[in-house]
Amino acid sequence: LFDGLKSATDDGSTKCLARAIAKGPKVSIYAPKTRICVTTTPLCPIAAFTLCNVAQLRPHFTVLDPFAGSCASLLAAAHIATNSARPTKSQGGTVSIEVAHNGLVNRDDILRDFETRSLDPPLDVIHGDCMMYETRKRARQAIGNNSFDCIITDPPYGIREAMISGDDDGSSLAPLTQLFYVMGRDRAMNEPLLKVGGRLVAFIPVRKGETLEECLPELQAREEAGLVIEGEGREQVLNDILSRWLVSFVCVS
Repeated sequence: LFDGLKSATDDGSTKCLARAIAKGPKVSIYAPKTRICVTTTPLCPIAAFTLCNVAQLRPHFTVLDPFAGSCASLLAAAHIATNSARPTKSQGGTVSIEVAHNGLVNRDDILRDFETRSLDPPLDVIHGDCMMYETRKRARQAIGNNSFDCIITDPPYGIREAMISGDDDGSSLAPLTQLFYVMGRDRAMNEPLLKVGGRLVAFIPVRKGETLEECLPELQAREEAGLVIEGEGREQVLNDILSRWLVSFVCVS
C-alpha cells in the first residue's frame, strides 16, 4: 500500500496514507479546571460523554438530568445535540434539576459555561428536588409538557446517598431508587417523565463487598417506573472501597 510514497516526494519526507475511522469532541474543553461553575465533585467530561453515548443521544432529543450538579452531563449533551434551528421546545434541548443552593452550584455560572462554548443553554435550570412532583412538572413544561427522550445522570454518592422515602416504615432508599418510584407515580397519572423506548442511563455506586445486583434500584421500583435493565453494566473503579457502574434502563410500555 505504501510503495512509492517516500520516493514520490521532492523534499524526501515520508508520507503515510491513512483513513479516519472516528472523530469526536475535544473533551479537554469541558475539563473541570476550565469550568466557570466550580463544584467539589464534578463529573469528568469523558464520563459525561459516555452517559450520552450509552443513551444513544440524537440531535433532536430532549434530555433531563435530575441530579445535574454543575451540568457536566448536559454540556456533553449540548455538544452532541445542539440544534439552533429548532422552532419549538419539543424539538430538542436539555433540562437540569439540582437541589443544591446557588452557594454550592451557581446557576448563572452554569449558563456562562454554555455560552462561552457557543452551546445552546438548558431550556431550564431548575433549583429544586426531583423527588417533588412540582419540580418534575416544571421540567416537563420546559419541553412543552411532553416526556423526555432520555434521562442521563450521576446520582449523589455522599450526603444524599440515602434519603428517607416517606413510606410509613421510614425505610431509607438511594436517590436513584426514589427517582424510579416517583417516575412510577407520574406514569400512573399518565404524566410519564420518560418516553416509551427512551433510556435512563446512570452511574450506580457499589461498595467493596457488594454486587451490582444488590445496588440496583429494587425490582418493584423498576416495574412501577416501566424500566428494564438493558445489557450489562460497566464498572469504573473509583478507589479501594468504591466503584461506580454505568447502567442503562429502557422504558417499556
